[in-house]
Amino acid sequence: MNKKIIFFIFILLIALLLLKKEAEIQDHFSKMVLPLKEYYINLTTGISEYKDKYTSQSENIDKLKKENLLLRKYLYKQKSTINQLEQYSKVKFETFSTNKDILRVQTVSYAKFNDFSSIYLNNGDNLKGEKIYGLIQKNVVAGIAIKENNLIKGILLSNPKCQFSTFIGKKKMPGIAKGIDENTMEINFIPKWSKINIGDKVITSGLDNIFLANIPVGTVKNILTRSTYKTAIIDTYADILHPNYFYLVKRVPIQIYDINETKKLVDQNISNPLSRKKREH
Repeated sequence: MNKKIIFFIFILLIALLLLKKEAEIQDHFSKMVLPLKEYYINLTTGISEYKDKYTSQSENIDKLKKENLLLRKYLYKQKSTINQLEQYSKVKFETFSTNKDILRVQTVSYAKFNDFSSIYLNNGDNLKGEKIYGLIQKNVVAGIAIKENNLIKGILLSNPKCQFSTFIGKKKMPGIAKGIDENTMEINFIPKWSKINIGDKVITSGLDNIFLANIPVGTVKNILTRSTYKTAIIDTYADILHPNYFYLVKRVPIQIYDINETKKLVDQNISNPLSRKKREH
């Protein structure tokens, strides 16, 4: 019996020793992993806080973006209104506003997004569709206008389709203007014998039933000699990149010239009946 008791006690002591050792090991292990646990807790807490903070910031950013967009739209409208009022105040009404043959029009939009040379205009319900109208910006030529599909389309000076009759220089040499770009036009079919110079002023002739006579167009900056005629390259006066308001020439009244100019026109009519027919029409 004593041996059994001694053996049992021995086993018990060994078990206690092992348990103590295991507890020490567990305690040591717990101490080892404690920093990892703290790091994990801090990390998960930080991620959670960052997530909440990011969500809150994202919501605030979205809110601010919407408010900013509204403010920008409001400021744009205000700026647009101010610009329109400024342009409105700068228009010289004394020249055209009392003329019954002149109609004041405003740009509605560009005809194409990628083309700044053609626009749509308002206030053209009573205009005819088979006629070409002149467009004047302030007191200078800006382009022509036509009515198509019940819409008034403005064709500005930069468009090659913009063509009209002109006089060049003090001796009023005739030519046909054609658009090149926003600052330049070319005047073609100038008689080859004409004496024109760089710096000469270009005005409308009023003979094409599009513009009134003597409306400024631009200034000659270069002269080219073709096989049968001359071409003048001119700098234009109009600011067609800001097409706000225009005067539209509904009808060109009969022009009165001095006797020498009238004789020249008669001679031209006799030699060119097609041109005469066009003007009478």
